[in-house]
Amino acid sequence: MSRTRPIHAQSGGITILVALMLLVLLTIAAVGMSRNSFREVVSSGTSRQGAMVRNTADAGIEWSIYWMDLTNGAGAADSALKLQALKRYLLEHEESAGRPYDLDAALYDPANLPKPSTLAADQKVPNAAGNLQGFSVGVTRMGKLPITDTSQGITQGTFAPSQGQNNKTAPDLWAVRSDAQLQVGTGLLAPVFVHSKEAWISTPVQ
Repeated sequence: MSRTRPIHAQSGGITILVALMLLVLLTIAAVGMSRNSFREVVSSGTSRQGAMVRNTADAGIEWSIYWMDLTNGAGAADSALKLQALKRYLLEHEESAGRPYDLDAALYDPANLPKPSTLAADQKVPNAAGNLQGFSVGVTRMGKLPITDTSQGITQGTFAPSQGQNNKTAPDLWAVRSDAQLQVGTGLLAPVFVHSKEAWISTPVQ
């Protein structure tokens, strides 16, 4: 005589199997959500650090524009004095036009940037998080800015060109490059974010 398993025992086994399957699915979903959350945290942190290093590059451009005005000598620190001395040097040496120089009057090589820890103190940006943050600067004298549409004088009813020498009246044109760096944390494995920005500016004849 054969014996059959009670119906309630079979239904109990099915219930356990379904519960286990739901538990596995919920575990997979929880792991996936946690990984997405981790990626979002990393992405937001990277975006913030990218914005910080871009702002630092902008600060390097603004710093260069201010200190390239030789009338802004009061309170100039070492790097600012080097920038003003570099400007005078480039103005006196015509053969230097079109070549980028760093603040030590050496050819500027952006492919061999210094680490933030080696930047001059007055080219570092204060950072509440303690990260090393700053910029390095390259300057290129591009020559004289062409003068167009100059004023004219009237002589006996006809227009005549204005008088003056180009080397005395035309402003000087410069290309300024700022390479910003942000090192997050310390140690050899600390990530370093780099952002470069270049601006062309003109300065009055000195």
